[in-house]
Formats: sequence, C-alpha cells, structure tokens
Amino acid sequence: MALNWAMIASDGKTPVPLPGEKYLFSQEKVVFELDLGGGYPGNPGTYKADGNIFITNQRIIFVSQPSLSYFKSLSIPILNMKEGKLQQPWFGANYYQGLVIPVPNGGLPSPGQMKITFKEGGGVDFSTCHRELILRMAENEGSAAVEHVEPLPIYTPQENSSTSSTAQTTSFDPLAATSSIPPTATTSPLRSRVSSPPVAPEELPPSYDDAINP
Repeated sequence: MALNWAMIASDGKTPVPLPGEKYLFSQEKVVFELDLGGGYPGNPGTYKADGNIFITNQRIIFVSQPSLSYFKSLSIPILNMKEGKLQQPWFGANYYQGLVIPVPNGGLPSPGQMKITFKEGGGVDFSTCHRELILRMAENEGSAAVEHVEPLPIYTPQENSSTSSTAQTTSFDPLAATSSIPPTATTSPLRSRVSSPPVAPEELPPSYDDAINP
C-alpha cells in the first residue's frame, strides 16, 4: 500500500488510472480506517476518513472526501491485501476488514489493519469483486493484470460407472421385486393343494313327494 500516491482527476473524486488499468467497482460514502499503531486513538499511525472506494484490475484505491492533507488517498495492490473478510453485524453497516502490506517507498512503515465501513451499501459487491479478482490473479499466477472479472464456472461432478451401479444397488427394493412375480403353482405350492369350493347346480333334484306322486 502507498499513502497519498494515487493521482486524482480534476473532479477531485476519481483516481487517474494507470496504463492498462480498468475500473471494476466503485462505491461512495464509505469510512476508511487504517491502524498502524496498535489501535491507540490519536496515534500517528492511525488514519481515518470518509470518501470513495474503488477496485481496479490492479489495485484498491481510497480517495478521501473531503480531501485531507495528511490522508488524500491510499493505494493497495490487490495481492497486498491479506485475510480480507466481510462482516455483517445485526446492527450497523456492513464493513470489510483485512491486513494490508506496505510497498517500498510507499510512505507507510509497517503492515496495518484496514477497515472499510459501507454506510450506504456496497459491502457485499466489494467483497465478491475482490474475491473473484484474487481467483483470477491466482490463475494468472499474479504475473499479469486481470482484464475482466466474471463468475467462475460451476463444477458439476459426473458419476462414473461404479458410482451409478452402487446407487442402483442401494435403491433396489426386494419387496417390490417379489410382489411383481405372478402367483403361480410353482411360486406358491401350498395354493395348489387347496380345493375349490363346490359350485351350486343350475337345477335342483326333485323332492321325495314329487318322486312318488308324479
């Protein structure tokens, strides 16, 4: 990171991009805090200001609004921010915190704890953009600036033949298989021994009186 190093455009709000640099995210009305002195208020190593935050394909840039003479801007190379994490408290605004590493001749003597409070939203988008940018730079081994940031493709595992056969085996229902077999004499020998009930004849035999008195 480098203190008061970024060049600011004529509007006093936007940093001038470096060669090949592209803006990926911006958010106004944030509070930026940088602690280099162990967290003691008033310590010369403590910086705090309101302003705007930007993410480019090369760095994170904060520009104070209104501009402060001792804290006009802070420029952090993407890979110089470590352990970044978004915090979403029940009460209060979301904030992003992490450890920032100084660059040689950047005006800051040691690493420091950074905190960005998003007073009017944007914390989730900032965290998502920074995380995806880190992944893209890891793919490029950090040797080249990332031209764009897009969501990574979702990996869908494919089942192999052994997995498929296992799944079919575990879902096999022996009761259902047995019930599908038709009940025949071979499958149920006991049923073949049971005699059928007698069937009533269509005409009854003549009674005794009818037989002797025709």
